[in-house]
Order: sequence, then structure tokens, then C-alpha cells
Amino acid sequence: MPEPVEAWERDWAELPADSISCVLHKLSLPELLLGGVAEVCRSWRRAAREEPELWRRIDVRDLPDVPPFTWRATLENVMRSALRLSAGQCHTFLAESLDDNLFMLIAQRAPMLKSLDLTRCYGISKGGFANAIKKLPLLEELELYHCLHDEEVLELVAKLCPCLKRFRLVQKRRHSCPAKGRTDDRKAFAITRMYGLRSLELVGDNLSNEGLTSIIDSCRHLQFSSFYWDLRDFSPIYSDFGGDYDSNDYHDLSLYSYLGDEIDGADFEEHERILDVKSMRREI
Repeated sequence: MPEPVEAWERDWAELPADSISCVLHKLSLPELLLGGVAEVCRSWRRAAREEPELWRRIDVRDLPDVPPFTWRATLENVMRSALRLSAGQCHTFLAESLDDNLFMLIAQRAPMLKSLDLTRCYGISKGGFANAIKKLPLLEELELYHCLHDEEVLELVAKLCPCLKRFRLVQKRRHSCPAKGRTDDRKAFAITRMYGLRSLELVGDNLSNEGLTSIIDSCRHLQFSSFYWDLRDFSPIYSDFGGDYDSNDYHDLSLYSYLGDEIDGADFEEHERILDVKSMRREI
């Protein structure tokens, strides 16, 4: 019987491609783009760069809290790299604190997008939203959390997203329940034009019974709906990165690479040479 091989003696580059792909699919975007995947070996790096399936769902929320978030890995750089690696096949994008330019970047690089989640994107103007959303005609799911919540935006969504099936609007309100006579159905009437809706959630909106009835009468395919007056009755749904991060794990930033554009082209060959040297050291 051959002696068991210690983990540090294994050549991880010799793993079958299917096995490498299986491992990479279990990692989150920060782990793929900012973690140590690029430093394992050439085959791992190539798998991460050349498999668009890994980048079909891109979540760039809370990235500043994920080390090593350095000057090389700004929000824009991370978005550009992830979208480039997706090769136009991204179907889900979750983002926070975007402006007009970054939102347009998504619209241009992800034409097949079906699900979009925008959180606290105060930098997106109505005009910027209109210019970008019309490039996403396949959109089926949209969530607007604390941003872009006036009726003009909703009218644009109804007009430019004919495939929309799920819509979620969350906005802040000062009072838990609107006072008598202070209802506002303008958003409700805009939503009535989203004829294909299957699911609708409104949080913090003071629509009246008339507005609610108009939505139900117009959206004949509606299967699920929920309405909250107050954010205290509502718990936002956030997806995490798939694991807890310990800053001690990132004490040596030389072990972690940014899988971005800075090491493309001529620099890529040099990086490949460095990987070969590291692989040799691992086998010694």
C-alpha cells in the first residue's frame, strides 16, 4: 500500500478539471476574485478565468468589509472584472451604492440579466436609471431597497421591462401607518401596468384600499403579494458570502491575488512564471 500523501505535498494542479470546477462553484465572489484562487496554480487560475458559469451570479454588496479590499480592488474594478469574466452570461446582479456610470456598466456588460437587486443606490438618477434599464429587456426580477422609489421610476419599469415577474420595493417611512386622508396611490397605479407580475412586495408605502384593489384587478397573474406600512414589521432578506471572514486569515496579503485586469496581457506571463516557481517550492 502506498504511503498517504500529506496535504502540503499534493500537487493541486493535477486535480481533474471537474473537481476543480466543483470546488470553485462553492466559493463566493470575494473568495474567487479577491482570495487565493489565483495563487494556487496555473490550472486553478485558468479555471476561474475561463468558466463564465462561475460568474452568472454577481454580488458586490458590502465589499469594503471583505479584506483585502485595497486600491486595486475598488468597487468599479471588481465589477468590471466580474462582468468581464462572466462573458455576457450574468443573470443575477446584487449591488449597493451604485451611481449612473456603474449601473450603465451592468446594463452594457450583462445584456441577459434576469434578476437585479439595487440597495441604497442614491447615486443613480432618474435619467441614469432610464438609460440603463432599457438595455435590460429580459429582466424578470427587480428589487429596489431604499432607492428609486417614486412613481416615475415605476412607470419606466412597467414600460421597459415587459418580462418582469417579481417586484420588491422597500422605502423608509417616518410613521408606522399613514394618517387618515394621507394615502398616496400614485405608485400603485404605476404598478398596475406591470401586467406579468407573479410576486409583489411593497414596504413603507401608504397606498389605499383603492390602490390595492387596482393592483389586484390589473395584475391577473399575481400569485403572491405582501404589504407593510412600517419597516419595523419587515426584515430585509440578505444573502451572505457563504462564510465568516476572520481578518487574521488575511494577515499576509502576498498570499492573495486580485483576479482582475491588472495582470492581463504582458503581466499575465510573468504571473504564470511566478505560479510555476511557487508550485516547485510546494513540491520540494
